Order: sequence, then structure tokens, then C-alpha cells
Amino acid sequence: MTTHTLRRWGAVLLTGGLLLTAAYLIYPASAHSALIRPAAALGLAGVLLALPAMVAFQVAQSGRAPVPGWIGTVLLVLGIASLEIPHLVKGLFDPSSLYDLDAYHSSVFGAMEFYGIVALSVGMIVLAVATWRSGFYPRLAFWLLVVNIVVSAVGSSVPAIGDAIRLPAPCYLLMGLLGLVMRQAAGHPGTISSSTAESATSAVS
Repeated sequence: MTTHTLRRWGAVLLTGGLLLTAAYLIYPASAHSALIRPAAALGLAGVLLALPAMVAFQVAQSGRAPVPGWIGTVLLVLGIASLEIPHLVKGLFDPSSLYDLDAYHSSVFGAMEFYGIVALSVGMIVLAVATWRSGFYPRLAFWLLVVNIVVSAVGSSVPAIGDAIRLPAPCYLLMGLLGLVMRQAAGHPGTISSSTAESATSAVS
């Protein structure tokens, strides 16, 4: 991945994370609220930007963290997609389908959310370990993932805290900040060249 491409995807990830953060800061408790459509629109745009950008995050370090990095990334992407896309699409195009949340959570979409949370949690842990071991990004990338894991765990375990911090808004902010780390890594061409060389060597071998 070239320096320019890494910077561009870093900007995409930052934008996606900020859109998701804004979406959940204003996301209403009831689908009857007039805010449901704009919040869902922001969130959906954020997801569509963040998911491919997270793949790009792994592509850049794949020469040094191939298997665990891709396992973590695939689980993370599938988890976010399963957790967010169905209810954001419904919130944007058919808010009335979210009036009865018990019915929604007992439907196939509720099952997708459950498995999405599991995949997201496992994926983030695996990706954090892979990012640390790869050494491609500054250590800040690893710590952003670790703090994300902690915030998610605490917010999910203690609903009062989750409500107070508007979970998952801080989690998506931390994810978006990985975009700044990508741009920081792009400022070190030697690191990128080394990673590219390792990928080429692996392919030849």
C-alpha cells in the first residue's frame, strides 16, 4: 500500500468513525422521535465508510500480521455489519418497524445483533494482538483498540455507564482515531517500504 493510499484510507476511517460517533450522540431512545432518520442516515454513512477502511487498515499491516490480522478484521467487519446495518437501514427508511423493539430483538435481526456483538468482541481482541505483533503502526493503534475493548466491556456490563457515555459513541470515536494512526504511519515511508518488501518476499516464498 502506497503512502498516498494509506493517508486516504486513514481519512476515510476517521470520517466514518466521526459520523458514527455523531449518530449515536443524537440517536433517540424511541423510534417515534423525529431524530431517528437523521441519526440513522449519519450512522449508515459512517458504517459504509468505516468497514472498507478497516479492511485497508489490515491490508497495510498484512505483510507482518497475515493470519491473525485477517481473522480479527473479518470478525470485526462482520460484527459491525450485523450489529449496525439492519437497524440503521430500518431507522432511515422504515422507522415504524422499530416501534416494537421486543419484536425486533426477537426477530432474525435480533439474532444477528447477538452474533454481531460476539464477533465484534472477539475480532477486536484478535486484531489488537495482531496489531501489536506486527509493529507496522505506532503503538497508539494497539492502545486505541485496547481502550475500545475496555470501554465496550464496561459500558455493556453496567447499563448506567453505557447510557451516560452514549455507548457505542465513544467506541466508534476510538475506531475513527485509528485513521489518524494510519496517516501517522504514512509519514514513515521506510515502514511502508519494509512492509511491502515483506509481503513480496512472502509471496515469492
